[in-house]
Order: sequence, then structure tokens, then C-alpha cells
Amino acid sequence: MGFRIRKTFQVLPGVRMTLSKSGIGYSVGVRGARLTRTARGQVVGTIGIPGTGLSYVKTLRGSAKQARKPAKSTAPVQAEAPEVEGIPAPPQPALFAPRAEKRLYRALISDPDPAAIAEIGADYPEWEPLCAALDGLLAYRDQDFDRAEESLAVAFDSGRDAARHPFIRRYAPYASVELELAPGVEVMLPISREAVGLTLAELYQYSDRLGLAIETVEQLEPTFSAAVSLAELYSEAGHHDEVVEMTNGLAPESDGHALLMVLRGRALKELDYFEAAREVLKQVVAKRTVDVEIRHRALLERANTYLAERKIAYARKDLQRILAEDATYPGLAEALKELDAAS
Repeated sequence: MGFRIRKTFQVLPGVRMTLSKSGIGYSVGVRGARLTRTARGQVVGTIGIPGTGLSYVKTLRGSAKQARKPAKSTAPVQAEAPEVEGIPAPPQPALFAPRAEKRLYRALISDPDPAAIAEIGADYPEWEPLCAALDGLLAYRDQDFDRAEESLAVAFDSGRDAARHPFIRRYAPYASVELELAPGVEVMLPISREAVGLTLAELYQYSDRLGLAIETVEQLEPTFSAAVSLAELYSEAGHHDEVVEMTNGLAPESDGHALLMVLRGRALKELDYFEAAREVLKQVVAKRTVDVEIRHRALLERANTYLAERKIAYARKDLQRILAEDATYPGLAEALKELDAAS
């Protein structure tokens, strides 16, 4: 597996967490780089190079309740990127720059033509991994998921990191992708092997190929964003022992820790360690500084644990606490129906 979340992991410069009514967000990377999937199950893809005239924001998939079908765009492709303080416009290629470099600069930046990117990779094999990464991410943005998967798989299987390519370092250090790793967990990432891998894993996950999704994320460096993604995938795949193993020793010192503890509590419940599950979730619920969205999720998981134990009155109390604050919270209606059936 290779991943373990420690009680006191380091949050590096450029890593921040954002919170909103709709969910929990983690921002990882430089300004302008984002990978997002919303708390309601919506997938949003973004590719942008601030200061170059390229900025895209597009909804790629609606909520999980919409049968995992891509949603229509909720924001148009923007002709001009917003002003970003401190981020200069990219330089122009030198007069004697390689032809592939000039062509990619034109296709990506000066005269955007996404369709030309794959052609450049085919014409210049040494540029294929980078072009495949860019083509795949842009195809994902445009809801062409078959092409996105094919190109991202080529980029990922190459073992190359797009972030280290001289072209990205020189012309697009702030290019961005956006996707949510788990319900309510958003990260910002520059165009990189990690962004390619996590996006490819999303494609596998939402076409019900969890094994491939897990295998892909396990090959990434053990960053916080990769670990959150992996924990969520393990949970969905029913690998509850792995979730427990990778979340040992946590305390709700931050919202990030608390979120992982909720996944741990759910895993313990699924393994029939009900008392242990309730103890973990109790710590999250009792932490006054934990964001309300995480607390609601902890209450829901604890209510489900009580239901599994046939402790109906305790389950009702937790569900009513959520109901009083957010009657539309995901999973609440289903839990209330199960409560009524058990009563």
C-alpha cells in the first residue's frame, strides 16, 4: 500500500483547506492550480494558465444521484484569464527554440487549439508523455472521457512527471486542473504526475473500476491528497482493514484529521467493531472547532452504527441533530427511512 496518515503529518507551503456550506476543500499546490470534486458528488474540471488568455471552468459530472452521468457545463470557457497578482505572463519561445516547443506553445497558449496537442505528441515522440497529459486533462474538461482516459493512461504509464518538463516550468507553471478526491474533499494541483494519476483514478472510479483506480493512486507519491483519495477508494471498495491501517493514531487536531477519522469510524463499523467506531466518531462530534459539514458526516456514520446495533433511540437522536441543521444532508433521508423501518 505505501500510505499511512500520521497523527502529525506536515502541511507544506501551498497546502491549505477551504470550507463551505457544500463541503470541505483542500487546496494543494501553487495559486491557480486546483483539482475538485464537490461534496454533492459533482465533478468540476479546470485547466487554466493565468495571464495567458486561457481559463476554463466546467462541470464534468453531476451528483452521484444522477447515475454518474457527466453534467452540462455550468460555466462557459473564459476567453481571458483573471488577473492573478504576482503571476507574470509566460515568455515567448526563443527564435531557435525547438519546433515542437513552438507548436505546443501556440496550441496551448498563444492560439489555443486543443486538437493539435495530440498531433504534436505523435509527431515528436519525446514530447508524447507531456502532450498526452495535456490532451487528457483538456479532454476531461470537455467531457470526452474516452479520449481523456486513453491519453492520461499513456501519460501515467510513461512514468514522466509533467511538472518537471522544461515546457511546463517555463511557460505554464501555474496551469491548473480541478477535481474532488472524495465527497467534500477538494485539492489544487499543478499539472503533474499526481494530477494525471488522480484524474485517471477518477475516471476509473466512476466507471466502476475500483481496482484500477486503487492501483493508480497507490503508484503516486504518498502525499496528503493521494492518501485521502486512497482512503475513500478503499472505503468504497470495501477494503476496510486498509482504511483502519492507514488512519492509525489520528486525533481531530484539524478538519483534515477529522475527515479521515470519519472514514476510520465507518470502516470500523463495517468490520463490526461498533464500540470502537462510536469512540472514533465521538471524538469528531465532540470537537467544537470541527467544521459543521464534517460533524454532520460523523453524526450520520454514528447513527448508522447505532442502527447496526439496534440502538434506535441513540440513532434517532443523532439523525435529528443533523435534521435540525440541514434537512438536505446527503444520506440523511435514507438513514431516516431505515430508522422508521427499524422502529
